[in-house]
This record gives sequence, C-alpha cells and structure tokens, in this order.
Amino acid sequence: MNEPTQTPQIVILCSDMLFLSKITGVAKHLDLSFCTVLSAKRASESIIEGTRQLLLVDLNQPDLNWQQLASIHDRYSNVVSIAFGPHVDTEGLEKAKAAGCTQVLPRSQFSAQLPQLLQTALSVETD
Repeated sequence: MNEPTQTPQIVILCSDMLFLSKITGVAKHLDLSFCTVLSAKRASESIIEGTRQLLLVDLNQPDLNWQQLASIHDRYSNVVSIAFGPHVDTEGLEKAKAAGCTQVLPRSQFSAQLPQLLQTALSVETD
C-alpha cells in the first residue's frame, strides 16, 4: 500500500497492476489522493470516519471477502463505492450489489467513464 501524505480520497482495492496504473494515473491527473490495498480488511482500515471517500473494488480481486465488504458499507456512511468487473461475471456483479456497493459497473464502462466517475463520486453529497 502506498502511504498518502493526507487522508486518501480514494481507496483502491485492485491487484491488477495494469488496470491499477490506469486508475492511479487518472486520480493523479485529477489531483486526488489515493491508497491501494489488496483486501477488504485493509480497505476498511484505510477508511476514515466522517471523511468523504471513494472505495473502488475490482471484482477480479482474488479471495474477495464479501462479508467484510458489506461491513464497510454498514459501518461507514461517508463511503461511496464503485465495484467493477467483467460483464460476463453476473454472479460477481450481483454479489457486489448485495454487499452494498453504490454503483456496480462492467469493467469496460468503468474504464470509459473513469474520470467522470471519480469526480462525481467525490463531489456529490450523500443524504
């Protein structure tokens, strides 16, 4: 995990190095702080209570703990989450919805809309 100099605005749960570099490149371009993690447990540890944060979840993540992912959504009302995965992985996409992810998108749509998704998720206030 890279150590941010400030509270990360984005917590990225992704082990695909090529896709991770795309996400971090866009985040850097938009001047957003981020950290990368390899488990839902580490994602939970990276979230700060009361600070608006975006959690990005790659559904191709090996051994993704759905229960821990759901607990993040239950515990932190300040977190907006976007899960993304292959459009053919309908089971994974449904599990992400059931775990409470704010948005669940096919990987192609997530990739095509990445800058807008990041900006919108961090600028829109929750109810």
